[in-house]
Amino acid sequence: MTDRGGDWAELEDLVRRSRGQGRKLAPEQIHRLGALYRSSAADLAVARRLWPNTSGTLRLQALVTSANTVVYSKPGREDSAWDYLSVRIWRRIRELDRCLAISAGLLFGFLALGALWALAEPSSASGLLPSGFHASAHPGKGAYYGVSIVGRSGLAVQIFVNNILVSILAVAGGFTFGLLTAFSLAYNGAILGILGALEWRAGGFGRFFSLIVPHGLLELSCITLAGAGGLAVARALIDPGNDTRTEALGRLTPTIGSIVLAVMGFLVVAGLTEGIVTPWDLAPPVAFAVGIALAGSFWCLVFARGRTPAAVGT
Repeated sequence: MTDRGGDWAELEDLVRRSRGQGRKLAPEQIHRLGALYRSSAADLAVARRLWPNTSGTLRLQALVTSANTVVYSKPGREDSAWDYLSVRIWRRIRELDRCLAISAGLLFGFLALGALWALAEPSSASGLLPSGFHASAHPGKGAYYGVSIVGRSGLAVQIFVNNILVSILAVAGGFTFGLLTAFSLAYNGAILGILGALEWRAGGFGRFFSLIVPHGLLELSCITLAGAGGLAVARALIDPGNDTRTEALGRLTPTIGSIVLAVMGFLVVAGLTEGIVTPWDLAPPVAFAVGIALAGSFWCLVFARGRTPAAVGT
């Protein structure tokens, strides 16, 4: 087998150049590496039979083991943190398009239903509001958001914490087969609709609009995304396809991680907007522009940055 020394030396050189990762080699070098690895593995099988435990056999075994590591190594991650934050995270979220649509439908559908209920039956609708909410059910009696700047700071913290809890509940609710997720979206949508309608009846809707919209549209977007994550978990539990439920949830883990990261990041932006911009008492058109800019940026990332290369080319 001494005539095989040249191939072994070539294989050793390719292994050294690869530094443990096949992607560092040119395509023709990878093909050559595979051929040399297979032939050297066959040589090793013969050497173990005829010359076991000799220094030459042990050296060949070490070479074949090193080549095996290169040939079967897992592909390394080539995307940087910026690539992940600017593209990959949004592609994973974009894949939840149906869950996003259902989540948005539940949240905004019950928002509309809550508003209609409050307009038709304000007294009974106000009973759905949690303790601490004091929107007036009677015109001319004042509005919930007629609070001082100092009071708004405390309110901003409460709303920020509440949004975090709602988002966590929406995602975790997927493990109840989506029932808790659906309830969270429906309930919080209805609450906002009732508040808006009661403020309208009380004559305070202009202020309500100016204080809610700059940060509220982005917060609703985050809750919609969290709800989509919960619905995706529910789908994996209800219909895992050919996989087990554990395998289906395992495949979903990177997507849920991306959802949590995006939701937490943009809730911080919404919280800062609520604490810094809201106290300015913006005029309704300006408040609307700020809200649209923030929420629009979020959804542009989802639908523009989230497109796959194939979708971009079509």
